[in-house]
Amino acid sequence: MTPISEALEETRGRFASLPRNLRASILVILAFVTFAGMAVMLRTLNGSIPVIEIIFIRQLAALILMAPVYARYWPEIRTPQRLPLHLMRGLTATGAMFCGLSAVILIPLVDVTAINMTEVLFSTAFAAVLLREKVSRAQWIAALVGFVGVLIMMRPFSGGFEWGSTLALCGAICGALSMVAIRLGAHHDRVETVTFWQGLVVMAIVTPFALLSWVTPNLEQALLLALMSLAFTAGQWLFTAGLRTGDAAAIAPLGYLRLLLMSLIGWFLYAEIPTWATALGAILVMSSAIFTIRNNARRRADTVASPEAQP
Repeated sequence: MTPISEALEETRGRFASLPRNLRASILVILAFVTFAGMAVMLRTLNGSIPVIEIIFIRQLAALILMAPVYARYWPEIRTPQRLPLHLMRGLTATGAMFCGLSAVILIPLVDVTAINMTEVLFSTAFAAVLLREKVSRAQWIAALVGFVGVLIMMRPFSGGFEWGSTLALCGAICGALSMVAIRLGAHHDRVETVTFWQGLVVMAIVTPFALLSWVTPNLEQALLLALMSLAFTAGQWLFTAGLRTGDAAAIAPLGYLRLLLMSLIGWFLYAEIPTWATALGAILVMSSAIFTIRNNARRRADTVASPEAQP
């Protein structure tokens, strides 16, 4: 075994010995840092490459990187049980990516991050309407508080309305619908099947538009696009691993750290100083989102612990 391999094994052993929620927190924080780096690279491109082309390249790279995994589970992947749900998830994922990436270019990073947190609140509302899930009065109040926070940030009636904020909000709505589609098909297809068909649908949607608006990148732009693709794949893996490792109630408060990180990057690199409306709205959105996540985690824990829930 080489010295590098020994060092990696030792690091892995030490990491595995850490408490479960601490390991999850580290993974999620690394995911936040990775996504922040991706946002900086997107800003560096400064609109020189169309967003639809960026989605195409990023999704193509993700499909190539995941090919060995898809090959392993191909017999199940090629016969999905709930194909309409996969089509819905691919469509909403395309909307979430297009709106989210466009918003990063147009408005301050802290605004995008805070508005994106409303995805949790919209998921709660859609779950009540589409999945017939029981939503408590406290959850509805939390969703209302979060919506008020978004209105404060967007200022639609004060002459300060920005389309970038609208795109960020549309991205959050699309993301919430995508989550609902996943939950509808959660007991029918494995994760690899979901990610494969989502990627395939996204590619089918964006490819014609990407080719029509294609801008051949130069060497620097190509390098940034490659790094963004790697960051996207790595960030998704880190975040998913973190959610699978730790408790949602323990991970939820890290959203404050994500908001702080994006705020510092916006201030340091782009001189973006949050306004009072952004600060107040972000506090309301983050507080309501974190309450919703912790409440959902508590309800799931109670269901598992309940004797009636046991086989």
